[in-house]
Amino acid sequence: MVTDESQWYVQKGSRVQGPFSTNEVGRFLLLGRVRNTDRVSRDGELWEPVTQVPELIPEELLNLQSDDGWNQFLRVRKVEDERHVERPVQEERRTFPDPLPEQLRDEWQATTPPVSHSVLPWSLLGITLAALGVVLYLNVTSGLAP
Repeated sequence: MVTDESQWYVQKGSRVQGPFSTNEVGRFLLLGRVRNTDRVSRDGELWEPVTQVPELIPEELLNLQSDDGWNQFLRVRKVEDERHVERPVQEERRTFPDPLPEQLRDEWQATTPPVSHSVLPWSLLGITLAALGVVLYLNVTSGLAP
């Protein structure tokens, strides 16, 4: 079966899990099974912080500072939690341990808002230009020697 939805791998320390759908990663973020410090990748090779991928971050995690936002987060988290008695029991084949909700709130409040572009390509460009400058300098100075 072919789908148009993106598949994501999640890196927690040295452990990689997945692939997960965009919705699954968002749900795991809500439940605290994926943390804002974890990294994600579409191909399992190029990794970026989950906070740098806005499409993965559920709206309920963007307004935890206000009481309304926090209460909305708690309601959605309760609905998404498969262990909650009001939700039909579903077999979960890939799970992460849950942190306490307060722990999750503190982590997300300390995180800067998601940025749509990664800093990595710009830093690689800077390193490449610096290396090119050194090579050119060495070629010019070695060509002047007798």
